[in-house]
Amino acid sequence: MSPIRTFSVSFRLSEVSKVSYFVAREKELTDIHATLNVDNGQRMVVLHGMGGIGKTQVTIAYAKQHKNDYSAIFWLNCKDEDSLKQSFLRAAQRILCEHPSAMGLAAVKEGKSLEEVVDAVKQWFDQTGNTRWLLIYDNYDNPKLPGIEDPSTIDIKQYFPDADHGSIIITTRLSQVGLGRRIEVRKLENIQDGLHILAHTSGRSNVMEGPLQYACAIQESD
Repeated sequence: MSPIRTFSVSFRLSEVSKVSYFVAREKELTDIHATLNVDNGQRMVVLHGMGGIGKTQVTIAYAKQHKNDYSAIFWLNCKDEDSLKQSFLRAAQRILCEHPSAMGLAAVKEGKSLEEVVDAVKQWFDQTGNTRWLLIYDNYDNPKLPGIEDPSTIDIKQYFPDADHGSIIITTRLSQVGLGRRIEVRKLENIQDGLHILAHTSGRSNVMEGPLQYACAIQESD
């Protein structure tokens, strides 16, 4: 059995809120793929930008477009440390559903502490041959930064697999998260994209008419 099949886990993003409408951000998607689509070492992208700007939506779009490039994709909620640990527990349960004898995950079956479950899952990602996984650490907005003492912050590096392989995407509001390649997600500059979203969410088909339509025409002529 090939390594890819041995470590394969079915694609599922059930933990992520459904996105009813997505305007393609081709540049960001291209930049993410260019960074992660290499064969040397552990690859990492940090998507940063204001809250509600679309970081999670971009990541969902990337995961869906490239799901066949990875043997397994896991979504980890970084809202707080307990949420992150619970995400690791759910990842372990998914792995065991498809690979009941997965090496190193006895901690889950034995009802060990969440800390031990996190370590066991990390060791599963570390295994030789298990190189094509993607971990998405979403909403990492409370990082442990130098000089700041706050017990609610998270040192996310403690939750990375130790192996020199695999791919990681982090979404955060903070540009200070200095890990991997940082890609800023900015406001949509194309007026039409914003109007299409407004039309979809409001149910109004006439949004593109009148002064707004004229503004789009001006932008397209620039």
